[in-house]
Amino acid sequence: MSMSAPFPPRRGETVKRVPEFSKFAVAMIFFANAATAAVPQQARALIDHLTGGRGTYAADDGVYRVIFPREEATIVQDYQNLSPNLGLNSWVAFTSAIHHDAILTGQFLLLEDEVNPVITVALDAGLDVTGLAASSLFEGPRLQTLDVTGTGTFEGLASAFRKSLDEIRRVRRTAALRLTKFAVPAVPLESAIDGSPLDTILSMRGVVISGVYKAAIGSRAVLHGELIGREMGMSTWVSFAGTNDHAVAHGEFAETPDGLKTLLKALRSKGINIISIRNHTLGEHPQFVFVHFWGQDSALELAKKIRYVLDTQVGAMAPNPREKI
Repeated sequence: MSMSAPFPPRRGETVKRVPEFSKFAVAMIFFANAATAAVPQQARALIDHLTGGRGTYAADDGVYRVIFPREEATIVQDYQNLSPNLGLNSWVAFTSAIHHDAILTGQFLLLEDEVNPVITVALDAGLDVTGLAASSLFEGPRLQTLDVTGTGTFEGLASAFRKSLDEIRRVRRTAALRLTKFAVPAVPLESAIDGSPLDTILSMRGVVISGVYKAAIGSRAVLHGELIGREMGMSTWVSFAGTNDHAVAHGEFAETPDGLKTLLKALRSKGINIISIRNHTLGEHPQFVFVHFWGQDSALELAKKIRYVLDTQVGAMAPNPREKI
């Protein structure tokens, strides 16, 4: 039975059938008109002023895009100097939206020591951080791409992006005054972690192998019509190495997209460094995003920080927006 006539007609009644392709055409026209909504000239001038760049307008798509080359860094790939015009740049794009005044998508090209400060500023400014990955392999200096999105006004979004750009400049100005490592002191190669107090704090049952503690919590998803779980990689896990007094913790949080922003804020509020934001699979339900992290402190303090993030994940507490790192 056609979807245009869900019930049989009464006797003597005629039914007008709307061809399915015409419904599709109407929908496509609606979204095409929305997608090509103009970015007003006044908004474009405001974006240039606030971001400090000079964009180009794609009138056919209704998108205003600004590119910020990393000209201050010499990029070497496979022992060859590369031009920033090859795509080695940060960029941001704006367009008008249906449910909001504007929508933003963008990407920062970052040196390693810029990643976590920029994540913190972007989140505090109201942007969504949606991806973090290596830009390439065998390059120098090592570069990461950080993807962001946002909705709001043109002015608010441009200001948020500019705050993140300013943070890059701040990190570069102060880079010579500090170590670029995540933390000090150095952690001994031979590990001797006591797992019992970590079990208590994390409410997990971990294992200690060669002095390294590891614990995991499984999640479940449907992939290709089949149920997969912890042993198939759908898990939040953490490992501790070093000693009880000087330890490192690294691992991954598995999170659905709607909880990603809260998770990232919780990690950064405790000074935990975010290493990557990525997918492990495609087409699973529910969708999972995996956030790889790294932290350094005493084992007990690290466990407390991770427990805080776990509690935030399940809604037991919310990260304090006024808490700074």
